[in-house]
Amino acid sequence: MPHPFGASTLSAFVPARNRTKASTMPSRFPGVLTPLVTPFTEEGGLDLAAVGAVVEHQLANGINGFVVAGTTGEGYALDAAERAAMLRTVRDLTAGRVPVLVGVGGMATRESVAQAVAAADGGADGLMVAGPAYVLPDQQELARHVRTVVDAVALPTVLYDYPARSGVQFGPEALDGLADHPLVVGIKEASGDLDRIAMMQQRYGDAIALVSGADALAMHFFAAGSDSWIAGFANALPAEHVAMLTAASAGDLDHGWALSRRLDPILTWVESGHYTAKCRAALELRGLHVGPPRPPLTALAGDELATLRTLLTELLPELHG
Repeated sequence: MPHPFGASTLSAFVPARNRTKASTMPSRFPGVLTPLVTPFTEEGGLDLAAVGAVVEHQLANGINGFVVAGTTGEGYALDAAERAAMLRTVRDLTAGRVPVLVGVGGMATRESVAQAVAAADGGADGLMVAGPAYVLPDQQELARHVRTVVDAVALPTVLYDYPARSGVQFGPEALDGLADHPLVVGIKEASGDLDRIAMMQQRYGDAIALVSGADALAMHFFAAGSDSWIAGFANALPAEHVAMLTAASAGDLDHGWALSRRLDPILTWVESGHYTAKCRAALELRGLHVGPPRPPLTALAGDELATLRTLLTELLPELHG
């Protein structure tokens, strides 16, 4: 595993962009935010009746916000009406207690703009904007895409850097074109490349807040000063995720690393494949019915389900039997 402050990466960048935006910059989103699993019926329909139990369990365990229609919520598999219904339901349930962001991931700019406008109309507090999957825009095109989306709605926006899924990374050229935008307030780093922590801090300073997006690597971000984590498996283990970030934010890095080591077996395994199905199955094992994923994904079964049960029981003995 590369060191988060690898000199080989730093030497490639000139730290000339330690920019801090004006005091009017929209506040970023600290704490643990859960990209909510979208509950479905066994037949594959949207199950809004199941959302309340999931949301209240999250809030009772200290979660600081939500992302609707993110990757873990299968936003790519929701139509416009379902995205709107899910946002409306979560907004009504949270009643302003925590911020609610909406994932934007259209493959064409006009599709992403439509998703962003619908999010604003539905009362979203912010956006999480991914690079357009499959399209492979160059860096200037990627920056222009994001600026067009953000300018359409004027909501604070967290970028979503996940090149393994989108096929394109928010590299320095794209970020240079976005760092001065007052509404681009953070970047969820899910690339797994720890060298990007140093690059982001050296090149952009406070201009783009660093958000952990790699579950099993989160403490590397917190040790470097990040105070935000958009964590998919927080659906299943909200209290444990909150405890880790809380310890790190309070300066108790030793305790944070101890909690990280405790969670590492399950988080590493979850990230090894079938992530969405594992999140859903974990919620089911915790007594929160969310149904199966939408095709082409399938529900967790067999040896994988048995492994998940074992790993969860090691953390949560009350699940034994």
